[in-house]
Amino acid sequence: MAFKFETSFGRALGAAHMAMFRYLSRLMREAELPITPDQFRVLTHLWENDGLQQSELAICTDRNRANVTRVIDILEGKGIVRREDDPNDRRIRRIFLTDKGKSLREPTARCAIQSIEDSLKGIPEDDIEICRSVLLKIRENIS
Repeated sequence: MAFKFETSFGRALGAAHMAMFRYLSRLMREAELPITPDQFRVLTHLWENDGLQQSELAICTDRNRANVTRVIDILEGKGIVRREDDPNDRRIRRIFLTDKGKSLREPTARCAIQSIEDSLKGIPEDDIEICRSVLLKIRENIS
């Protein structure tokens, strides 16, 4: 049997992810938010646990340290986060939200909720739960 990329499960999954990513990006632009979905991914963890180490953010976001460092550089340049040396270990840099970063939580959450709701419109709740279960099992299988 020949592999058909365009009709494969991986292609469908990737296309859905990219469509949701682009849609969230558009909603964030329309709301005039100064961040991207990639930056939002980092901020979600800081909103829950401010002061994480850069290395912890890399693990939480499933990104490599270099990618997270670039995102933090951008967020710091926009005045959304600040870096501080850990008082117990100067080799460790902790990332803290500024007031501006804290203020982005609610409007960004509204965009994320709208993105998910719009993406799942017309899909029965049972199907959504099956899909979520399948995606979690896929991750478990290959992690």
